[in-house]
Amino acid sequence: MSVIEALSKTALFSGVALPALRVITRGTHSISVPCGGHLFASGDEAHAFFLVKTGIVRLYRAGLDGEDKVYQVLGEGDLIAETAMFSNPCVYPLSAQAESDCDLYRLQKEGLVELATNDSRFALYLLEQMSGRLYQAVNRFDHLTVTNASQRLVMYLLDLIQEQKSHWLTLPVSVKVLARQLNMSPETLSRLLARFRESDMISGRGRKWVISDAAGLCRVTNLPLPDPMSSMAGGQFFRCCNFG
Repeated sequence: MSVIEALSKTALFSGVALPALRVITRGTHSISVPCGGHLFASGDEAHAFFLVKTGIVRLYRAGLDGEDKVYQVLGEGDLIAETAMFSNPCVYPLSAQAESDCDLYRLQKEGLVELATNDSRFALYLLEQMSGRLYQAVNRFDHLTVTNASQRLVMYLLDLIQEQKSHWLTLPVSVKVLARQLNMSPETLSRLLARFRESDMISGRGRKWVISDAAGLCRVTNLPLPDPMSSMAGGQFFRCCNFG
């Protein structure tokens, strides 16, 4: 798949015409980052944004307590740091680290900024898309601060059902990273998974899980059942793993 084709499949650029995509992708090249390697660190000058071809990348910032605060986990087809291209000073607000071996497209800042400067329709389109993402971020913050730990976990699992189109789930990151993303300790997450497993609502271990009673998970955590409760339930909640 070419970079133009891959970019056209992203939520942000799906409505962008081919000539504009050619401008955005000018000077693009492919890079590989091994598991544990960094794309960039918080505070680095931002000269490029990225499109994930394969692998998993986490966006985080080191906390004052020494623990990393995970803001987002991104995978195939996701964009990284595109909004940072318009900041002044132009620096990356978060660090990006590969959670697995990754292949990515590195797209130059200049093409995106040039197009937004010279094409008012494209600039307005970007503002519209980024405004929607801001609302999503506010909703995610609300869920992370208002809901309790068990509710956040169930909402996350329901969203994975929708995203992976199956009740047989593969967690995209380790339990330790997922716990930080869901704003809880790894011990709390492990206890919740054990509790749900003992109640026969889920089964599995590590990164492999099966959700056998999604409705039961909602009931025991006092969450509203999606209506109708389908096998692809979860779309009413926030996408912890990857909101775009």
